[in-house]
Amino acid sequence: MTPAEADQRIILSRRTISTYMAMINRGDLPNQATMMMISEEVEILEGLAMAHPGKAVKIARLLEKWQDLISAMRAKLN
Repeated sequence: MTPAEADQRIILSRRTISTYMAMINRGDLPNQATMMMISEEVEILEGLAMAHPGKAVKIARLLEKWQDLISAMRAKLN
């Protein structure tokens, strides 16, 4: 993946997490498919950070947001 493609993937990830955060804030509960998608997204971002070390800090901040989302989803499920 080129650096430009990696940037586009990061942008897509930011948009996706915003959508999921809005769903959680509305009170929607995640399903198994959503949890799997999030797990896959985290793996993709971790791979991007390794492939593009110059973007690692930016990706680490994004991964923190995904972890926050996971925590919020778990709280809603409990």
